[in-house]
Amino acid sequence: MNRNRKSEILELTLDTYLQSGDFNGMGVTQLRRSGDVELTKELIADGKLDLVRGDGHPNPHIKAFPTEPIEVQLEKIDECGLVGCLYPTPQLLSEQGAGAGEVAPYTRALKEGAPQLSYRAFDLRALEWYRNDPRFSFDVDDIHGRILQKEGTKIADRAVVRDGLEFFEFGFAYDDKMHRSIAAFIRYLHDLPKDLQVEMEKYELNGSYKLHPDFFRTQVIGDFPERMSIYDAFLQEKVQINQFCKQMGKPPLFRSEFDDLKRPSGFGILLRPTKKEFRDFALLLDQLLSDDLNREFFKGDVELNRHLTDEDGNRVKQSKGTIQLLEEWIGEKFQPSDPNSMEEMFANFRAVRKVRQKPAHKVEDNEFDQKYVTDQRELVSNAFDAVHTLRMVLENHPAARKHEVPDHLRETKIWTM
Repeated sequence: MNRNRKSEILELTLDTYLQSGDFNGMGVTQLRRSGDVELTKELIADGKLDLVRGDGHPNPHIKAFPTEPIEVQLEKIDECGLVGCLYPTPQLLSEQGAGAGEVAPYTRALKEGAPQLSYRAFDLRALEWYRNDPRFSFDVDDIHGRILQKEGTKIADRAVVRDGLEFFEFGFAYDDKMHRSIAAFIRYLHDLPKDLQVEMEKYELNGSYKLHPDFFRTQVIGDFPERMSIYDAFLQEKVQINQFCKQMGKPPLFRSEFDDLKRPSGFGILLRPTKKEFRDFALLLDQLLSDDLNREFFKGDVELNRHLTDEDGNRVKQSKGTIQLLEEWIGEKFQPSDPNSMEEMFANFRAVRKVRQKPAHKVEDNEFDQKYVTDQRELVSNAFDAVHTLRMVLENHPAARKHEVPDHLRETKIWTM
């Protein structure tokens, strides 16, 4: 009798998991017969079933994470009763051949019992096709991204493996050398068309990749981000600087502002780390930094031009560069207690300008290399440090002290990844 009931419990659990369409667990409320609790404990002890209570993830109807050890599951049943949903273990699913014959690799992983919020890491080129296809909106920040088929577009009726996608979410992960990869949860990968799953698997990476901390916090824990992106922080520091300029009765020091976490196109992490994309980013960054300095700010305080003599002895007027103007203005208006901080600030301004100017002098072949991820991180850190220091200089002006700088900027709660 007990053997038959055990078989019934196993069959109910297997059917719920494999036939639900979403790999759901079977609610324990279906186990109403006398002795079901003890039989379930025996099946758990035998490695046939797992109990998900909803204390690790709020929804027990999906197996979000790896299940707890058998002894822990049994202890919780004894202490708090049989609560939650039952799942077939990977061992039972293997015995049943649940994933056999399934071509789609990530659907197969779920059929074989993989947790839905386990993830896979992929080479950055995995989603290149969508990025370059105007039928899709490819939105990405420094933590996660999404691909969405644009409204009104049509997908051709032909055998193109990537043409079945309508919506896909992904994040980023890093190895111990800080190499960046695309990361996607098994559940989202399962939603991809079969042919695209096969295509994605070609780009899957081996090794240990950890999710970006705020991707984990927002997507897995459901918490607020811990820090701000350095790209957003750079733009917000410029807004703060212009606020201080207004209080000082001066024109804005920067001609452009991007507030409310809006960024200019291309201002973010390199999704494809190539020399060309890095050079394009360096150009944009310098346009937002040195090129964006407003010459009107300096008018009346420092001489805007230098007067030279050409080879024929003629007097020539030449505009000073914006970095030089800022350096002269700071030198006249402020006496910093630590001159080294000013030297470092202007070194950072010039470091960005130097990288921006490199391709102007020679023709370079393009290349794909993860080193450009590191190079970009260093470059944007230089730019952020420059505007961060400049903001701290300007807020020492007597007229600027009424303005309150946001805590995340003052405390530098910034992600540089």
